[in-house]
Amino acid sequence: MQFRIVSAAAILCLFLSTAFSAGFTVSESPRNMGRKINSKANDFAPAISPDGSYMIFNSSRNGKYQDLFISYYKDGAWSTPEPLDTLNSPYNDETPFISADGRYLLFASDRDGSMEMRDENSQVKVSFDLYFSENIDGKWTVPEPVPGEINTVHHERTPSLTAEGKLYYATWLFGDSSRTLLIEAENVDGNFVNPRPMKGPFNIGFPDVGLIPAEDLNGFFFASVRPDSLGLYDLYFVSCENGVYGTPVNLGDKINSEANEMYLTRADQRYFISSNREGGEGLFDLYSAFIFTKEADFETRAIHFDYDRSVIKKESYPYLDALALFLRENSEVRLEIVGHTDLHGSDEHNNRLSLERAESVKKYLTRKGLDPERFKTSGAGKTAPVVRRKGKGYDELNRRTEFKIIRDK
Repeated sequence: MQFRIVSAAAILCLFLSTAFSAGFTVSESPRNMGRKINSKANDFAPAISPDGSYMIFNSSRNGKYQDLFISYYKDGAWSTPEPLDTLNSPYNDETPFISADGRYLLFASDRDGSMEMRDENSQVKVSFDLYFSENIDGKWTVPEPVPGEINTVHHERTPSLTAEGKLYYATWLFGDSSRTLLIEAENVDGNFVNPRPMKGPFNIGFPDVGLIPAEDLNGFFFASVRPDSLGLYDLYFVSCENGVYGTPVNLGDKINSEANEMYLTRADQRYFISSNREGGEGLFDLYSAFIFTKEADFETRAIHFDYDRSVIKKESYPYLDALALFLRENSEVRLEIVGHTDLHGSDEHNNRLSLERAESVKKYLTRKGLDPERFKTSGAGKTAPVVRRKGKGYDELNRRTEFKIIRDK
């Protein structure tokens, strides 16, 4: 099987952000996702699908080993997590990452078949290696080792990919997690080659892990223990322009705590983390929050409508309520609301429907006490798709609501 990532231009509609640290606005701290998602064991490393419709994470709730679980977001709630039996082994399967097009899942595992080493007593020890699975017609294929020059007799974990197919992961010597390195590797004809330690501000003596690309923000999220950490592991953002990294920015006390916060992933403005802070259901739990940036345009697929109608479904209310709170706290922000449809139906019908849906969003926000003069509405219909294809997986990406910052000329 050839491991190829679909081009970012074909999948993502990216909006460049400026002054990330100034624009990262957190209205409220992440909320525990509750007993339906979290268990008394470790629930860790949430990976969110591009459209936010499902989440994969690892949990030890079924025994001493970590398994991969999936939960679906439907009618405003997350479903009870189910084990991904096709992907799981009798041993540890953990730290999943879903590619930008939703086609591939990467994760780490010490299953049978992973690379082995012998210790000083000639005992065989199995390392963590990186594996991938492909989503074909909604089903995940049997996992295979990530091809190329990646897996070794030491531990490779916490993988991630850019939309263009560059691979990132953490590695450390077997039995010595204090010497963690972040590694980057190139995708050449479906194989990952030339693995090398990332340049500073990484690999300078801090245990950096869980690097997650944030390409629309021109940077990365990651977890680390650094001098400005509030407790143990904290979440950080670092900008990256033309291969040059900025100074890592601690995400602050509304995200981080005196405990551990790790593995930030997101679908548009819906953010998910794992933390073992006080008040959880077990050990590490999953938490979620809505976070907006006031300098950048943004879009979401969290606003849903009944088929061929402009009535907002109740499952959309939490997102719109969080947006209203953000707008109340940032009274200078004005928005153009743009509706988009998939590629089915006539141009005339889709133009009308997308405008009506944008108007419905405006009405919802103004009913929350926001000035109608802060909003414009327009309907793009099917003229600006994220990907010019029809069908499951593509229609969901194209059906979206876009928010453009109105700037005074």
